[in-house]
Amino acid sequence: WTPAGVSYEADPRQAERFIAEVLGDNGGNPVVTPAVPAKADDLKEDPPLNANMHTAYRGSSARGNYLASDRPDIQFATKEVCRWMAAPTEQAHGALKRLSRYLVGVPRLVFEFPVQECLHADIYSDTDWAGCPRTRKSTSGGCIMLGKHSLKSWSATQQGGPKMSSAEAEFHGIVKAGAIALGFQSLVHDLGIALPIRLWTDSSAAVGICQRQGLGKLRHLETHTLWVQHAVRSARFELRKIPGEENPADLYTKS
Repeated sequence: WTPAGVSYEADPRQAERFIAEVLGDNGGNPVVTPAVPAKADDLKEDPPLNANMHTAYRGSSARGNYLASDRPDIQFATKEVCRWMAAPTEQAHGALKRLSRYLVGVPRLVFEFPVQECLHADIYSDTDWAGCPRTRKSTSGGCIMLGKHSLKSWSATQQGGPKMSSAEAEFHGIVKAGAIALGFQSLVHDLGIALPIRLWTDSSAAVGICQRQGLGKLRHLETHTLWVQHAVRSARFELRKIPGEENPADLYTKS
């Protein structure tokens, strides 16, 4: 606690241990991004990781996943690394090393929460449609902003098979973000705070799906996701459009 507000930092020792586990005590040369997009040609010849390295890979991935809960900048990269814990490959191990080298350059991240006043909670949603070159699954990402404060963020591979269109992928991203938004609203309500929700997305097509009634031509969508349409019509949260280049949720869906 500081006179200006709250300062919060993830345990820096976790980053040090992560780097030592993956790169050794000498570390490595830093890089400016925690991941690079995988290329389909590289994945065609992606041999399994040596069996005696599986345990170390899984342990380091789990440590990275623990650290990522307090490091939004590595959430997407860590999520991708953890996807291959069951059957690690050389490509996955390379991604783990890349993440470690990023942490060499940026070993610490401190959140500053100065005292402020705000009237809304802003939830941002973004999706990378068919971003995985191996499975063509999409990624949903987003964050909860209370004024200038980032209170929660997520990066998750969408369940089920590949989505048929970017509009469908973005719609599923809004479904996840809307559920998290309403849960957050209920949490602060228990503290005696009435906080309206504004949900932001950069997809005009997904906004159109949410504002209509029923499936329309999208017959393959699961009907249990259409509660979002009712939530928008009943003003449980306000759905707004944001330009893609200004959407902070982009951080959680791309390398």
